[in-house]
Amino acid sequence: MYKELESYLKEHGDVDEEVLKKITARFKPLKTVRNEMLCNIGQVCRHFYFIKKGCLRLYEIDDKGNEITGFFALEDSIISANTSFILQKPSRDCLVSLEPSELLMITRDDFFNLVDTVPQFASVYHKFIEFAFIHSQMRIYSFLGMEGIDKLKWVMEHEPKLLSRISSKAVASYLGMTNSTLSKLRAKL
Repeated sequence: MYKELESYLKEHGDVDEEVLKKITARFKPLKTVRNEMLCNIGQVCRHFYFIKKGCLRLYEIDDKGNEITGFFALEDSIISANTSFILQKPSRDCLVSLEPSELLMITRDDFFNLVDTVPQFASVYHKFIEFAFIHSQMRIYSFLGMEGIDKLKWVMEHEPKLLSRISSKAVASYLGMTNSTLSKLRAKL
């Protein structure tokens, strides 16, 4: 059950077998059903997730009731409602399982205990935070001046699995457009 997490940790840090056992012992398996809410708006996020199988979506709802997707995480990646998880404040985001998923979850206390006591895990965490920041910055700056068709091309180049795995409504919210606009743009390509 933990081999995918072990591979992820080895790929993102200099982790030997002893350290792997110490880290993976803190993770617990969790199976979710489609559309299962892992963290809702107003809740404090208390878990961090590794995705063995499935897909999670992080989104918020604006003042008009529109969903705005911030991030999707597929197999062999990690995710949480980061702001709430780190600050322990009520979340502005929803973290939902888009499809039946097999996850490995760790509590916040265990997570930060590992960050504080296992340098290799701290390194993996810092790489994740750096990736999340860079990805967000690239997406924000890229999308600010882009036309809709260019946003779609960006996703096709940088995150092609989204278009085959995720509903067009969710992808449209990620791109900052309506579902009908996305459908029209896809027809042009």
